[in-house]
Formats: sequence, C-alpha cells, structure tokens
Amino acid sequence: MPVEDLPAIAELALPFAAVTVESHASMVGPAALEFAALLTGGGRLEVAVGLETIHPVAMRHLNKRLDLPRFDRAAAFLLEHDLDLRVFVLLGAPHVPAEAAIEWTVKTAEYAASRGARRIAIIPVRGGNGELERLEALGDFVPPTLAQLEYALDQCRGIKSAVVTADLWDIERLPGCESCHTQRVARIQTMNLTPNPQPPPPIPCSACA
Repeated sequence: MPVEDLPAIAELALPFAAVTVESHASMVGPAALEFAALLTGGGRLEVAVGLETIHPVAMRHLNKRLDLPRFDRAAAFLLEHDLDLRVFVLLGAPHVPAEAAIEWTVKTAEYAASRGARRIAIIPVRGGNGELERLEALGDFVPPTLAQLEYALDQCRGIKSAVVTADLWDIERLPGCESCHTQRVARIQTMNLTPNPQPPPPIPCSACA
C-alpha cells in the first residue's frame, strides 16, 4: 500500500468503528501504528495475518516465508500496542494427511488464540489453480469436505479467548453428500453467527460417517 495513500484511506474509514487490513507477519511494525493514528474517528485497527497452519511439513511447503517466531513477534507487537489481530487458518492444507486435517486446523487456531488473536477464520482449501490439482495427483493434497469444516468449527468452540468462524465462500464446492449438505451449511452459518450459545446438534448422516 503506497504510504502517500494512507491519509486518504484513513479519511474514507472515519465513519467505521473498526478497520481491517491484511498483512504478512513480516510487515507488521511501525507502519501499523502510523495508520492507526490516522484513524482519528476512533475506529480500531485490526490486522489480519495468514498463519495458515502450524503443521511443520506443510508450513515449510507453503513457502510463505513465515515461521512461528516471526508470527509470534508480529502478534506480540500488535498486542503490545493494543491493536487487534485476526488470523486465517487453513483446513486441508497440502502435505497435511487428510485424517489429521481437523486436528491440525484446531491446533493452529488454538496457537493463534494463545498469541492474542481475537478473531480466527477457518478457510477450507479449494482447488482450481492447477497447483493443488498437481499436488492432489501426487497424493499430497486431499480436498477438505463440508463435514470436516463443520467438525473443525465445532471443535474450535472450546477456544474462549477468540471468536472462530468458518469461511463460507464457494461453500458449494466442498465435497459432501446431497442428503445433508443444506443442513450442514445451515449449522455452520448458525455457529458463525452465534459463537457462544449452544449450536444445533451435529447432523447425523450415514453417508458422511
């Protein structure tokens, strides 16, 4: 983002109670404080960072030039300066075994919360760019299912220090059986909107067992 554009962007953001910007962890620093100071209307600045996964093999293969110490430093900086942290977590990251996908998604969300993240979004990995299809052919990527997204979000409800939601963009592309698709999407939507009350019970489906 060009520095000279920041004042105009901040002026446009004045009517809002909060402003979210996305950043790589390595770029979190004084620039965030300078932009926050421009939000003179009182809006809080939230910085969104893609942690993706803490699975050691998958994290290395993602090649995002992000390691846990670097993420920790960014999170600590935001916490020290009273800026909010939002984190993106992947479900079904390449090189994470399918049978462990939910476990590592939950572990990553818990890690983010332990570093001060107040909001965490679970994003199911979707193909379509060619590279994921190549990895799938090699056995290094298995598309996550709708049921896995539901279960992962359900298990993250134990995280009390952060609001965890599931990203529903292109939700119809997630593998799942037709008999329970509508009910599962509705349940995920309910959990997204009401993170604290008890959600509807899990959807029983023999095809997804």
